[in-house]
Amino acid sequence: MNPLFENVQTDEGSSFCSSQVLCEDFTEDHTWHYHPEYELTWNIRGVGTRFIGDSVEPYKPGDLVLVGPNLPHCWYSDQSSDRELSELLVIQFRPDCFGQGFLDLPEAGLIARMLKLANRGLSVTGNTAEFVTRLMEKLVDQRGMDKLLSLAQILNQLAQSDDLVALATPDYNLSADINETNRRRIEKIYDFVRKNVGAEINQPEIADRVGLTSQGFSRFFKKSTGLTFAKFVNMIRVNEACRLLVRDNMEITQIAFLCGYQNISNFNRRFHALKGMTPSEFRLKHRRLSRAS
Repeated sequence: MNPLFENVQTDEGSSFCSSQVLCEDFTEDHTWHYHPEYELTWNIRGVGTRFIGDSVEPYKPGDLVLVGPNLPHCWYSDQSSDRELSELLVIQFRPDCFGQGFLDLPEAGLIARMLKLANRGLSVTGNTAEFVTRLMEKLVDQRGMDKLLSLAQILNQLAQSDDLVALATPDYNLSADINETNRRRIEKIYDFVRKNVGAEINQPEIADRVGLTSQGFSRFFKKSTGLTFAKFVNMIRVNEACRLLVRDNMEITQIAFLCGYQNISNFNRRFHALKGMTPSEFRLKHRRLSRAS
């Protein structure tokens, strides 16, 4: 089975994503997939089997792993009839969330080395796992610079640890799971949509950019991401709207226009479908949380 590309959305007012996942079966939402972000996953409760590259191992509460960019992975919950809900805490980030050139700094040398090792996936054990999971638990409730500094502290702790075990074998062939041409196509599409989020996005034009016919593009995109292209574009636009709602005091109508929506009713409807609230409710909720923190 070919892995699906996952579109990772950053948290509102943040340069990376942190989330708590609670469900009966992780594969209902996340089957065999990959993304260009690093992913740190802490299994809080639940048992099953995790697949990372060519590594297949059981997981249980306390399991903590770091997965590198574009490394296929998934968690399969135990299918016993009396199983409890499973819960994960996940942090997904790119190194440039700290700014361009961060990993080239002398102070970040150990972190750069550790992240390179994460291309095979790393299991984190011992005292390091205990320390990191406490930081992760605190991070999900933080905002602003405190949140970013907690991520830096987590990476620094991992970089200095001897409690790391590589998961995928050294000769694991990534291209056997991910077609390099298709991966580059997806990243090119993703980059184009993000840079042109406020403009009219023409599917035939993008299809031509990646060397596909319009019909071939639709089939390729659905097979590679599990999403229609229209739904993907809407997710990117709503995420950009969230960023503007948090960071700016612009009128919501202006934000809708900047994010590619020509009709405020359509914007409100699309936003509510993804976020479960209107843009104005979202802005108000974030301001209340910011004042409380």
